Amino acid sequence: MSAPHGIARRARWPGPRRLCAALGIVLGAACMRVAHAQVQASEVQVKAAFIYNFALFTTWPPDAMQADAPMVVCVTAEHPLQAALEKLTGKPVRGHRLEIRKLNDGTVAGCHVLVFDARAWTGVRVDPATPLLTVSEQPRSQRAAGAPDPMIVLALQDDRVVFDIDAMAARHARLQLSSQLLRLARSVQ
Repeated sequence: MSAPHGIARRARWPGPRRLCAALGIVLGAACMRVAHAQVQASEVQVKAAFIYNFALFTTWPPDAMQADAPMVVCVTAEHPLQAALEKLTGKPVRGHRLEIRKLNDGTVAGCHVLVFDARAWTGVRVDPATPLLTVSEQPRSQRAAGAPDPMIVLALQDDRVVFDIDAMAARHARLQLSSQLLRLARSVQ
């Protein structure tokens, strides 16, 4: 015998509640992926803004930069912050316009800020006495052999971007970090 018409119909077409639940799960998963991508994008943008502000609150020695020269931020190849930093090109920094340069040849000559990945260090040599502000996302314990000690380490703590400063390394490089910057750091060594 065949089943009553209503039962066969339910088997072929899900009820409105089932359909709504299935759509809710699919849409919820899609929204979570979009929200996760937005959080990642905003983290990158926030870190790029921090680097810009590090440049604003750092004073280089007079012989480190000519009056009409750009402030050059060098970024190691394939660094996740590169695209976000490039959006800051041309912004003013202490009377200079910001220029972003991708390090391809391994030389930091002409750079004022170096943003690098300490785990995937490419072998660029950095003299600790060079007035070059070094910024990384990896602390000393995670850096590759030969990578320079970062003066500023960016980190994520409780969904907030924080940073630690090695003030001794900055002084050794003849850089003066603003007291405001030092107060905002999570830690200063």
